[in-house]
Amino acid sequence: MTANNAKLDQRETPPQNNAALQQPQESLELAASGPDQKNWRGIGIALLVIVVVCALIVAAIVLLTPGDKGSNVNKSRITLEEVVKGQFSYRRFNGTWISDHEFVFQDAYGAIGIYDATNNSEQVIMSNTTFRQYSISQYSLSADKQYLLLSHKYERIFRYTYKAAFLLYNITNDYLAPLFPKTPDLLLQYAAWGPTGNQLVYVLDNDVYYMSDVNAKPRQLTKTGIDGIIFNGIPDWVYEEEILSTNNALWWSKDGKKLSFASFNDTDVDILQYPHYGSYNDVDNVYPELMTLRYPKAGKTNPNFTIWVADLTTTKELSKVQPPKEYNNIEFYFTEVQWSGNDVLSVVWLKRAQNSSIVSLCHENDSWMCKKNYQEDSLGHGWVDLSTKTIFSADGRKYFLRLPGPAEGQFGRFRHIAEIDVKTGSKTFLTSGKFDTAYIVAHDESKHLLYYITTLESKPGERHLFSVADNSHPKPRQTTCFTCDIHPECLYNDASFSRNLTYYALDCLGPGIPRVEIRSTANNKIVSLLDTNTELQELVDRKAMPVIKNLQVPIDGNYFANVRLYLPPVLKEYEITKYPVLVEVYGGPGTQMVTEKFSVNWGSYLASKKNVVYVNIDGRGSGYQGDKILHELYRQLGTVEVFDQISVASYLKEQLSYIDGKRMAIFGWSYGGFASASALADEETVFSCAISVAPVTSWLYYDSVYTERYMQSPSPKDNLVNYEKSDVMSKASNFKGKKYLLVHGTADDNVHWQQSMMLAKALTDAGVIYRMQVYPDENHGLGHVKLHLYQTMDDFLNHCYNENLKEDSSILQSASSDSDR
Repeated sequence: MTANNAKLDQRETPPQNNAALQQPQESLELAASGPDQKNWRGIGIALLVIVVVCALIVAAIVLLTPGDKGSNVNKSRITLEEVVKGQFSYRRFNGTWISDHEFVFQDAYGAIGIYDATNNSEQVIMSNTTFRQYSISQYSLSADKQYLLLSHKYERIFRYTYKAAFLLYNITNDYLAPLFPKTPDLLLQYAAWGPTGNQLVYVLDNDVYYMSDVNAKPRQLTKTGIDGIIFNGIPDWVYEEEILSTNNALWWSKDGKKLSFASFNDTDVDILQYPHYGSYNDVDNVYPELMTLRYPKAGKTNPNFTIWVADLTTTKELSKVQPPKEYNNIEFYFTEVQWSGNDVLSVVWLKRAQNSSIVSLCHENDSWMCKKNYQEDSLGHGWVDLSTKTIFSADGRKYFLRLPGPAEGQFGRFRHIAEIDVKTGSKTFLTSGKFDTAYIVAHDESKHLLYYITTLESKPGERHLFSVADNSHPKPRQTTCFTCDIHPECLYNDASFSRNLTYYALDCLGPGIPRVEIRSTANNKIVSLLDTNTELQELVDRKAMPVIKNLQVPIDGNYFANVRLYLPPVLKEYEITKYPVLVEVYGGPGTQMVTEKFSVNWGSYLASKKNVVYVNIDGRGSGYQGDKILHELYRQLGTVEVFDQISVASYLKEQLSYIDGKRMAIFGWSYGGFASASALADEETVFSCAISVAPVTSWLYYDSVYTERYMQSPSPKDNLVNYEKSDVMSKASNFKGKKYLLVHGTADDNVHWQQSMMLAKALTDAGVIYRMQVYPDENHGLGHVKLHLYQTMDDFLNHCYNENLKEDSSILQSASSDSDR
């Protein structure tokens, strides 16, 4: 600030220019000898002086102005169409390891091939013609490498679930046929290979079927499926969305002889209804269709479930898996199922209050009665999170979990990797420090090494691949970083290992242009550079990209918020020009917006083309900075995470001279929509405008699993008071005098249309003038109307900032024509 002010003062009263102005005035009077001569000579001298002064000013500006590296301001700006159409998307590793040196993948032309890391070769096993002809959406290779299972006629249901028809492609004879030749268009809810040969499992009409090979007669394992009520082998809505995060609930034993699956009974779950309006061109169906969904809300009845085991080698009845005795007569969930051996099932259970979780082992010789092996409790503050996958050793004698480690003094506990001894249930932490590990990738039994992705101390936005020696290693707990020094543009990484961990695929995801490499685990050298996303690099090179500025801003509780600003390319911090601001907020517990992952989004477009300062803020409640800051919002959603957005925005307004404090807006989607509305309604807010897309407006209306994890029960004896305090409708009068845009799709199965309708009612009753954009038959993602959505929000921001935010006039014509390509 001091340096900038000094420069501004110098420009306002430049001493050199004052001296230059005095001299011509004195010369003018000395030269006067007669009326005509005096006038013409004076005018000429005055004009000369003006030219000299202008030249001096221009020279001073040129000399004092730093050059733009790469002439960024003269490049074409990011367009909205480029962002919405995904032109800044990138390719990642899309392979599946099928041996210790091979993976199957789809190449850039759509063909399916097998890559061999030992000689850097590729063998095409199916041409791209089939993909194009049948519009294939997914593929998978059988364990014996003889067949490809192809899905087409894809129909999405919810976030992960879908229906599709399936084709079988015989790799040996290049023969393609429907999975069921007599009913080629039959839509299945799931189909997948088993771990041996070409055995198959699929789900049809909510029932599970097994085929020992592609030519075998299907064996029906369940006969209880009822559409929308009883689900076998696939999750119901709440388990799909909040717990399993996938489209199936089936788990094979390693030898392929047993299959475990879950059944969900939603009979007692309350029904949510919403209309489906259909096409305005359909004259035969003039009434909306009423859709129904079993959706448990906070404090309401949850689905019942049962976990089964089927012995595929016999026709005997299914065996029921029994939960541990500690969970008798209480409500609970299961969060993970996997086989630790061919006759031992591991199930992770979680109390409904989500403050206690048990890892259990269930043996076949004990009639699948699960027994507690390890228990994790929240110690009275916060919730238990065992959502990352448990990794078992090959012999099943130990497993590895990501757990809250010992307290690091005043900084609290951080998530670290613990080794659990199966025989004793005792745990030993393999990692430690003031940083959070992210997830475990693989375990090398022979070398006693565990591979994992982690943040670094004071760098929560980075992700690096590490190994750590387990307790059987001669030097236990010794760590090695594989990605910390490979490239300054590779600070956010992911990895996938071959079957015996000889090779790994490295996804370098940012901050530079993402790239994919195959590396040798032994020496970490590159075996093959698979993809550098060259087209994306060329596109970015042509664009006037925002300038990224990272800050740490002090917030309440002796914390610092991680803040990222995307600055317009034309912005010069020493100039007096002020720019409008848009803060994009999510704010949900454990989430993170400020990372080193490459991303070009709507905010990038606003900064590049419309000269808006776009801001992300990770405050209290955000993830990967330890449990202390994470659990600050426990039982009080809509408080500290919202206040931190306001306080940081206020700090930026006061500390950064280029921030226009009179033109500050906030935008959010889903939980972010709740946060943006809550921020606008706050009496101390610095925001004059807000956009909420598909917002939660009352946690009483949201699902039980997510809401109760953070807010507990809405009963008067528990936490009803904080449910009521967080209710946006109760603050409707605080929207007066501010500009607000509310957006929602009527077919939103996640955050229901009811949420926005209730807020609309409250705003109307309070006499608030606001804008509302409704998208008929659109779900939570608004995928079919993205361009219209962002154009609508653009228009609202024009209104918010009281100006027409257009492309900066300094862009060269040649650059403008480039942006239209």
